[in-house]
Amino acid sequence: MIEMRKWSDGSDVDAAALAKELELLLLAVYEVSPWTAIQMAEVLRSDVNNCAIAADETQLVGFLIWQETDFEAEVLQIAVLPSYQGQKIATALFDFLPADKEIFLELRESNKPALLFYKKERFEEIARRKAYYHAPMEDAIVMKREINER
Repeated sequence: MIEMRKWSDGSDVDAAALAKELELLLLAVYEVSPWTAIQMAEVLRSDVNNCAIAADETQLVGFLIWQETDFEAEVLQIAVLPSYQGQKIATALFDFLPADKEIFLELRESNKPALLFYKKERFEEIARRKAYYHAPMEDAIVMKREINER
């Protein structure tokens, strides 16, 4: 059974330990982690950032990190282990996002599965950032979900 919960610093797992687990999960998903454990620990410790995690009895299987202000939120990172994809874990993680704020995110142009998922979650493309990503170089698609679009 998959347990979903919002993580907070000072809980049963500290930021540095969780960041190491998140980095390993990202390596399993992307082969090269877009963030280091040190970067993730800094993000987790920030007062404006939030993290929700999905875990089974033995391991972390997915997570969502988002930044929240008074008026909007931005998805900074979401990942689910490949063997757990297709089980609505990402959808359940998105339930932690605020319903009363516009939500923004960006993704690689080549990430078609994520693009389809975000469209199902009622995100719309609003812009592109040319040559935003490196290794390989490609554009970023910027997407937005309006308030109460969920």
